[in-house]
Amino acid sequence: MDAELIARGFWGPRQESPDRIADRLLAFLAALDDMAGETLPWSSADLAGALLSDPVNARRVISDAFRANTDAPHLGISQHYDADSERFSRISLGMTVGGYSDSARVHNAVVLKWRGAEALAGPILRQVVAAWDPDWAAVTSRSLLRALADVQPAGSPGPKAGHLTYLSEGRAQVLPDGLDKHLVRLENLGVVIGSDRSDGFLSDGEAGELARILRSSAAFSAVPTSRSKF
Repeated sequence: MDAELIARGFWGPRQESPDRIADRLLAFLAALDDMAGETLPWSSADLAGALLSDPVNARRVISDAFRANTDAPHLGISQHYDADSERFSRISLGMTVGGYSDSARVHNAVVLKWRGAEALAGPILRQVVAAWDPDWAAVTSRSLLRALADVQPAGSPGPKAGHLTYLSEGRAQVLPDGLDKHLVRLENLGVVIGSDRSDGFLSDGEAGELARILRSSAAFSAVPTSRSKF
């Protein structure tokens, strides 16, 4: 497996205020800081050395991005930040959020990439869910994306199975039978799909087997809930 892991969360059109998005971002960053054991020094062209985890700075950056997007506010905003730490090596956060048009071109997503700390894959996925309330999410890797390119091609609609996969309530309700040993049920009625080992982490081969089972199920449909088309 690649040293780099990728946690991705996706949801469909959802209009949110700059302050609501800043609140989600701050909650996510605080959780990452707790896992790292330090305040991660996120940087971007808009921060100029200021800490993104400071609420004043986060709200300013998000509000400025929305104000700059006057031509197409329905498409939301895109942001990218980078940081480094002893626990996480070369961690980056990208997000496209606040899009609310019903156009097929519009979707919302958050993507976190990091090296090292594989044991944190499960906790990070849960924080993606807690902070961003996605329709589906997964922890994947470049090796897994390559291995499953024939089963779940890049750009195809619907969820993509990962080393760990989250499905929101609407999708979880239509999972096929026989998967109980792979499921951890969450308080929000969604599920995390993984292995029956303590860390839940699926190998490339195990993820591939589940992907082939799930790809034709209603749970992996492009439109299983009202919250997402993707």
